[in-house]
Amino acid sequence: MTPAHGTLPIAGPRRTREEIVRRFGAHRARLAAALLTLLCGTAVTLATPPVLGAVVDAVADGEGRGRVTVLGAVLVLVALAGAALAYAGGRMLVVLVQGVLAALREDVFETAVHLPASTLESSDSSDVVSRVTRDVEAVSEAASDVLPDVTDASFTIGLSLVGLAVLDIRLALAGLVCLPVHILATRQFLARSHVVYADIRRLESTRGQSVIEAVHGAETIRTYRSQDRHLGALAVHSELAIARQRDGVRLRNRFTGLLNAAEFLGLAAVLATGFALLGSGAVSVGAATAAALYFHRLFGPVGALLGSLDDIQRATAGLSRLVGITDLDRSGAGHGRPGTGDARHRPAIDVKGVSFSYDGTRDAVRDVSFHVPPGSSLALVGASGSGKSTLAQLIAGLAEPDRGEITAGEAAAGRVPSRYLVTQEIHLFGGTLADNLRLARPTATDDELRRGLAEAGADWALGTRAGLDTVLGAGGTPVDDGSVQHLALARALIADPDIVVLDEATAQSGQQTRGPLQQALERVTRGRTSVIVAHRLEQARDADRILTLRRGEVVEQGTHDELLASGGEYAALWQAYTGRTGRP
Repeated sequence: MTPAHGTLPIAGPRRTREEIVRRFGAHRARLAAALLTLLCGTAVTLATPPVLGAVVDAVADGEGRGRVTVLGAVLVLVALAGAALAYAGGRMLVVLVQGVLAALREDVFETAVHLPASTLESSDSSDVVSRVTRDVEAVSEAASDVLPDVTDASFTIGLSLVGLAVLDIRLALAGLVCLPVHILATRQFLARSHVVYADIRRLESTRGQSVIEAVHGAETIRTYRSQDRHLGALAVHSELAIARQRDGVRLRNRFTGLLNAAEFLGLAAVLATGFALLGSGAVSVGAATAAALYFHRLFGPVGALLGSLDDIQRATAGLSRLVGITDLDRSGAGHGRPGTGDARHRPAIDVKGVSFSYDGTRDAVRDVSFHVPPGSSLALVGASGSGKSTLAQLIAGLAEPDRGEITAGEAAAGRVPSRYLVTQEIHLFGGTLADNLRLARPTATDDELRRGLAEAGADWALGTRAGLDTVLGAGGTPVDDGSVQHLALARALIADPDIVVLDEATAQSGQQTRGPLQQALERVTRGRTSVIVAHRLEQARDADRILTLRRGEVVEQGTHDELLASGGEYAALWQAYTGRTGRP
C-alpha cells in the first residue's frame, strides 16, 4: 500500500474486506439480531403469492365469500407483520452500520491529525479533504440506503426461489433462464466499475487541488497575470474528470439494459412453463398465478441487488481510501498525557547524529547533536533555510529522522513524556472560544480554561458577555492574527506538556501585541523543557543555551554571552540585529 506521488495511500480490496469484517465482527450479536429480524420480515411477506393463488383457486372453484374474506384478512396481516419486521430489522441494521462508520470516521480523523507533517505535506491538501468528505459521504449513503435494501433483496431472492421450487421444481428452473444474463451483466460491470470509480475519486481530488491552489494563490496569480494558464489547467482537470464520469454512466446504462433483458426472459419462461404445466394438469391456476407473482416479485429485489452494485462500488472505493489513512503509521505523533506543571518532572532532550531529508537527496538537517537539560530552554537561530523549523518538527515528533535518534526523557510509570508544538501558522477553528481552547485538552474544565487564559495574559478574550461561549471567526467575533497566536500560546499552557517546541510562535505580533505575546511565550517556557525557533534575537538572548545553524548543520552553540565573546556567526547576527533596531 504505497502512496502515489501527491496522494495518500489507498488500501487494497483484500485489506479493505479484512477491515470491514474486523469492525463488524466486534458486533456479531447485534448484526445477527438485525439480519434475523429482516429474514423473518422477508419470509412473512413471501406468503403473499401463495395466498393470492389460493384466492384465485377459491374464486375458480366457486367457493363462498367467507373463504375469500379470510384469505383477504390473512393478506392484511401478512403485509402488516412484514412491514413491521422489515422496519425494525432495517432500523437495527442502519443503527449498527452507522455506529461502525462513526468509529471509522473518528479513526480516520485521529490518524490524519496525528500524521507526521511530512506525510501530509507530501500529499495534495484536497486528497485529505475529499477522503473525509466525499468518501465518507459515499460510504454513509451506501450504509444507510443501500445495505438494508441489499440485505432484504438477498433474502427475498433466496426465499422466492425456494417458493417456486415448492410449487414445482420446473417453475424454479424456468426462472433460472435469466441467470446467465445476470451473470454476464454483473461480471462486465464489476470488471470495470471499481477502476472507473477509483479514477473518478482521484480525478475529482486533483480538480479540487487545482481550485484550492488557485484560491490560496489568487493574489500571486493576479500579480503575474497568469489567470488564463490556471483556468486552462483547471479546465483540463475538469474535462478528465467529466470524461471518466461519462465512462461510469455508460457502464451503468449497459448494466441496466442487460438487467431488463434478463427480467423479460425469466418472466416469459415462467409464464410459458406455467401455461404448459396448467394444460397437463400438473398445477392449478392458483399455483401458476403464485409462480408468476413469485418471479415478478424478484424484479424489484434483483434490480435493487444488482443495481446497488453501482453504489457499492463507489462506497468500496471510498472505504479503500479511508482504510488507507487508518493504516498509516502514527508512531511519529508525539502525543502523550499532559504533564503536571512541576519542573522536577520535565525530561531532558537528547539529539544524537540526526539527519533528515525531504526529497531523499539533499539533507535539510545533517548530523546534528546536542543536549537540552530538564526544565531548560534552547534557542535555534540561523538564516532562513538553515534547518531551524525542520529540526523543531523533528524534536516535536512530527517527523522521524532518516539517521540518528531523538530521545525526550524516559517513560516512567507507564507515562510517555508529552510534546507540544506551537508554530507561526495561524489556526482559528470554527466554534466558540472554549472549543478552540479545548483542542489542547478536551477534558479541561471551564475554570482551567480561564486560568490558562489568565496565565497567558489572554484574559481579554473573556471580555464579551458570552465569555467562553463567544463564537470566534466567521459569523462571530473577529480575531486578528496576533490575537489568534496569543490563544495558541494559551492552549500550550492549558495542555501543560513536558516539552514545548515554539517555532516562531510570536511571528504574527504587531506593535500592540508584541509585548503580550513575548510575555505569554516566557510563561509557556518557564520551568519547562523548551526549544525555541527564535523569531527575534532577544528570545535567543533569554534562552539558557543557543544553537546556531547554517545549511542544516550546527556551526556553534553556547550561552548568549559565550557566543558573543567567541565572535562567531551568532555575534555577527546579534550585531546586525541590534545595529538596525537598537539594543532590545
